[in-house]
Amino acid sequence: MQTPARTATAPDPEDAVYFPVKIQGMERLWNLWSERGQQRILGVEQSTVPDAYVNGLIFAVKKDQLSAFDEREGPAYQRIKIPFENVSFYLDNHRDFVIQGDQSVDVFIYSPRKTSNFYFDKGHNQKKIAMSYLNVVRTGCVEVDRKHQLNSLFINDCFMTMGLDGYLIEDDREEPRYPRYPSTLLKKAIDSGNTEKAEEIQTFIEQEWKHYLNTIYEKWGF
Repeated sequence: MQTPARTATAPDPEDAVYFPVKIQGMERLWNLWSERGQQRILGVEQSTVPDAYVNGLIFAVKKDQLSAFDEREGPAYQRIKIPFENVSFYLDNHRDFVIQGDQSVDVFIYSPRKTSNFYFDKGHNQKKIAMSYLNVVRTGCVEVDRKHQLNSLFINDCFMTMGLDGYLIEDDREEPRYPRYPSTLLKKAIDSGNTEKAEEIQTFIEQEWKHYLNTIYEKWGF
């Protein structure tokens, strides 16, 4: 959800609009393992827990673009359809914009493929969550909340549904393993000679990143 991380591999589609939503019947689990990064990766699965939900962003794509998204997500994920009635919007005008009258809407979410080699369960507790990745996820929650003026509603839902219980966290911030960590993205942009991108990320770090970190430290306590 955090803009620099989301756009690291590909820019946002032209005229893309992102709306904060809650999806009922799903839960966050740290159930994928990146061998290359030596860290757990967050996934979203259908839940059997009553009243379970996750929050995130919804955006429109054309049907002929879905195969490209499938390819981008790779073999670790599968695209599953979510009943539209399971989607609730934080702001009513966002729902009206998406529906646009009686227009039917198909909603999809990418969920870990349990048969893939990337999938692990909680039993593998020696496999840790990298703090660099966790902070990018959490600051993404803060960014969404701030941009849509949700008065911490989105942040609170992230806190309630982050699913950290039972997992170990490793502080790798001095040498971040997550490739989309702001300082890593900045170094990559500088090394590649992409001055415009480097300035964009530097501005994000100076003007937003530090404030977002303060918010998550206040909310999570670490």
